[in-house]
Amino acid sequence: MMLELHNVTIGQQVRSLSLTINDGQLVCLSGPKGSGKTTLLRAVLGLIPIDGGHISIDGELLTPKSAPFFRRQMAYVPQYLSVPEGCIQETDYLKLLGAAVESEKSLLIVDEPAQVFSMEDMQTLDQLLVEASRKGKTVLAVNSRIQENQVRL
Repeated sequence: MMLELHNVTIGQQVRSLSLTINDGQLVCLSGPKGSGKTTLLRAVLGLIPIDGGHISIDGELLTPKSAPFFRRQMAYVPQYLSVPEGCIQETDYLKLLGAAVESEKSLLIVDEPAQVFSMEDMQTLDQLLVEASRKGKTVLAVNSRIQENQVRL
């Protein structure tokens, strides 16, 4: 599944961003807190509107009406998992990411986890993202550790 962003603008955070992610490609977003990484993921999911430009998936325009159709083809791992505070463990996030990688979904959207992970678990997370792209998934992830195909916001 090919994901294209053409001159996408969202508020003051994301300004005229263009990128193309092909089947089997991993693109990582990085940048300081508040730079628009999570906001951009939400726009790709069709959960928030963009102010300019357009987003397309396999050549079809992502719109408020088409977004529910496209979301059925996406696996999303959010920054915050919806569980009571103090109950989440690193392995829960990794289990969710592992399930997303193993799913039949062709587009994987992964936000950085809110909790602090051990170095070993961060390596596992990175390996799962690379594995997803090797399986042919299109992957857009917030990750500053994987340097290949890095987009800084």
